[in-house]
Amino acid sequence: MIKLENITKIYHMGDSDVHALDGVTLHIKPHEFVSIIGPSGSGKSTLMNMIGCLDVPTGGRYWIDGVEGSKMTDNQLADLRNQKIGFIFQQYNLLSKLTAFENVELPLIYRGIPAEERAEMVKKALLRVGLLEKMNHKPTELSGGQQQRVSVARALSANPSLILADEPTGALDSKSGIEIMQMLHDLHEDGNTVVIITHDLNIAKQAERIITIRDGKITSDIDNKADRAGANNIKGSAIGDNENGKTADLEADLKEKEEFIQNLIEDKEVAE
Repeated sequence: MIKLENITKIYHMGDSDVHALDGVTLHIKPHEFVSIIGPSGSGKSTLMNMIGCLDVPTGGRYWIDGVEGSKMTDNQLADLRNQKIGFIFQQYNLLSKLTAFENVELPLIYRGIPAEERAEMVKKALLRVGLLEKMNHKPTELSGGQQQRVSVARALSANPSLILADEPTGALDSKSGIEIMQMLHDLHEDGNTVVIITHDLNIAKQAERIITIRDGKITSDIDNKADRAGANNIKGSAIGDNENGKTADLEADLKEKEEFIQNLIEDKEVAE
């Protein structure tokens, strides 16, 4: 599914070089449920960019579903993202001028799916997240939890191979966070590969596998199938409260990640 081989990413900051990723090798198999966790500045956002084809490495190679992305052009990477990956972001990244239906429809338009077929796929996705009756509402008319559910519907509408969730509960209250995590568990049980980037230990512990990154290197890769919390009783999990108060800061490279995301949104608006 996902294979990274000796990936490096170096940012030039004035006279200094920052090694955001330093020889990362990682293999995520189809249908796995994986969390990636690390402290501020660890490189987890940069790793998310690589997995999500939002950036290219300085060195090394990576593949998604057998397709090598490390040497692709920006346009080729955009096509790969659209074909293979469904994104769920912390701040939802819905287009404010579009309805829920139209936001979910966007990736299907870029895939060239005919209008009638698109409509059925969008309705099915919105029904799955319990928001079919809200399909004509714009983001400003929806709660935070509802907006995130629209982003989940958008992520799964085109049946991608990979669901990549970046801090999916970070902007939500506890109840809405639990609902979103339940949806991710359901998606995994339906056969999807799910990767969560998080700073919340309790969120990370709900995955089958926990990968820790620090100083641009993977420091641990733990099989959590036997111990994962919340998989069978999601409502009993403590969304938003890190064990023993271990709350990590946001990534030092968050600004760069947001610029990548904003570029994606601007590309979509221009295409309209």
